[in-house]
Order: sequence, then C-alpha cells, then structure tokens
Amino acid sequence: MSIWNDYSIEPRIRDILDVEPRREGHHFGRPFLTAHQIAILFAERYQEDRDAIGKEIGGQRTGLSHSLAQYLARELSQRLRTGRLRGIEGRFLHGIRLKALEYRSPDGDVASSTGTASDLSMFRLADD
Repeated sequence: MSIWNDYSIEPRIRDILDVEPRREGHHFGRPFLTAHQIAILFAERYQEDRDAIGKEIGGQRTGLSHSLAQYLARELSQRLRTGRLRGIEGRFLHGIRLKALEYRSPDGDVASSTGTASDLSMFRLADD
C-alpha cells in the first residue's frame, strides 16, 4: 500500500498549491505554503481520506513524529530531489528569531516548531 498513490496525493497537493499572488503580476510570483498549511488544507478538503490515512495534522504540541505535515513534506522533498516531481518548488523558512507560527485547523490551533533548530519546509507551484 502506498499512501501517495492510493489517495492521489500529488494531484491534490497541486490543487492545494494552485494559489495566485495577492497582486497579479508581482515579481515574487506565487506564494509558498508551509507543510502545515498544506496538511491543514488537505484535511479540510479530503477529510475522509485524511481519516483513512490515520495521521494527525501535526505541530509542536502534538508530540507526533509521523504527522500528516511531516509525511507530506518528506514525500514532496524526496520526489523533488529525485526528479519524480516536476513543477513544484521547495524551500526552507529559516527559524532564526522566529517566536511563533500558528495555524487554524479542523483539529484546533496548530503551532509549528520554531527557533534556529527548526527550518520550516514550504512549497509552491513553479511559475510558468
């Protein structure tokens, strides 16, 4: 069983990442979404599949080392590194001087791990 294939993760991630810049034509292009934002949107849009996968969204206070956010970030990173995933870019947000990064989710508030030891992965659809 492959979660990635069985639950059509790639097209769903592409749909989630299909956001436009707040200002059309801005030279920065599309915005990035953190792995937590992607996991939260996945859980909202595909709740039945998220429940079947059996992973919590994740976050600093959950104590989970195998959360949905971590799974998605790891899979996206590995597929980008090996060239199996085209048209998506990944980067890190440095944790230096970052005190808190919190999200609203179906599971309640979620806080990312922050600080210099925790760079946060983020992804976006590549600009054309």
